[in-house]
Amino acid sequence: MNDLRFALRQLRKSPGFTLIAVLTLALGIGLNTAIFSLINDLFLRGLPFKEPQRLVHMYSNARERNLLELAISVPRFEHYRESQTVFDGFGAENVSAFTLTGLGDAVQVLGGQVTSNYFDMLGVRPIRGRNFLPEEEKTADVAMVTETFWQKRLSGDPNVIGRGITLNGAPHTIVGVLPNLPFSWVGPAAEVWTTKPFEIAGISYERIMRGSGVLRVVGRLKPGMTLEQARAALPPLEQSYRARYPDKIDSSSVMTLKNFAAGALPRHRLAATIRGTNSGRTAQHAGY
Repeated sequence: MNDLRFALRQLRKSPGFTLIAVLTLALGIGLNTAIFSLINDLFLRGLPFKEPQRLVHMYSNARERNLLELAISVPRFEHYRESQTVFDGFGAENVSAFTLTGLGDAVQVLGGQVTSNYFDMLGVRPIRGRNFLPEEEKTADVAMVTETFWQKRLSGDPNVIGRGITLNGAPHTIVGVLPNLPFSWVGPAAEVWTTKPFEIAGISYERIMRGSGVLRVVGRLKPGMTLEQARAALPPLEQSYRARYPDKIDSSSVMTLKNFAAGALPRHRLAATIRGTNSGRTAQHAGY
């Protein structure tokens, strides 16, 4: 007790030192809490998806140039989607940054452009509204937003479904509100997803169709299908792609599958979301 009184008297004598000590302690506690929360989200908390052990990422590998785990090209994705027999669902996303206007000052929001089945394949159900429809994949200006976007930017508007927002100068209709997804899947601060995954601002359609790697591809294995069996089914798909598209710049690439049930964020997803722009994406994905 005497030691405590002595310590308090000393602190009163040096208020400047006391303030610095308290601020340092508070900063340390805050940093530790933030770091633990990040580690919990990245490594400890499971993905909020239906049967996540059946989900796999597909990567492109240009081994002759020592470029591994790259994004997938649009023509390869479409070829595999129509030809594969090992997945119940096969979807894709390209990571995007949108300029949001009409809700105050223009701001940049992160998210992606996805195939219409993307969230259905993951087993993610919206908390309001619905997921995208097949007929909306290539032509519709529709959007799904996270619960955070809904609460923060739209003040939790109960009539959010059907409400319009403007992304990159184009009006979009909100059709669903998604539960917040973990950092380990979407990266920092992702808030909005749209369709039209094969259109990328700043990159011409011709360049995309040359075989540039732009898509994060995810598949849901059929019940009873093992990862090893799925990997064994890839070589025939690669051969048929090369035969059909011998002049594509990714025709010699080799595909790999990786189970992401543990929730690891693909490096191109992390790089693109932290960068927060579409610029340089083509260079990031294999330099195509």
